[in-house]
Amino acid sequence: MKARCLALFLAVLGTGAPVALAQGPPTPPPLRLPSGVRVRVWTYSLAGQRIEGTLLGADSSAVTLVPKSDQPLVAGELKLPAADVTRLDVALGKKRHWWQGAVIGAALGLAMAFTDDVDPVLCEVNENVLCSRSEALLVYGLTSTAIGAGVGALIKTDRWTPVALDALGPPVREARGPLSVKLTLRF
Repeated sequence: MKARCLALFLAVLGTGAPVALAQGPPTPPPLRLPSGVRVRVWTYSLAGQRIEGTLLGADSSAVTLVPKSDQPLVAGELKLPAADVTRLDVALGKKRHWWQGAVIGAALGLAMAFTDDVDPVLCEVNENVLCSRSEALLVYGLTSTAIGAGVGALIKTDRWTPVALDALGPPVREARGPLSVKLTLRF
């Protein structure tokens, strides 16, 4: 019985291995970015500058967007050749900075606690004077940490992620007839 099971196992293993080795991984479909998302684009022609705007479409031939401008009524469509694009970032949303605000608030609170005058005698008469340094550290540290976290939560910035340009698909080749002429001028 063991010999039959072993023979059957080897037969199944032997016939399935060449088929599995001959198949390559499937090619993923080209990336389809949704229109209407905020993007940042860097190009070869505008080295060192970025273009921010709203994406209208992106494929292997071109990236089309409406650039963000100072005049909201003057919004024209901008079509950039995909070969000219060096980097493309997509905005995922906004992030808040409450953690950084809390750290800055705590540092300021501790600095204020060390510079404040404490008096164990005067604190019994005047309630605005703290009795000990540890009380000053606790009051100033916690209060300014909470205020800093609140201010940091009000500050929002964009979260950007880069898009692999080769994921847009292979470049589209122009269909040419038997006789064609193409002239390209660049300055």
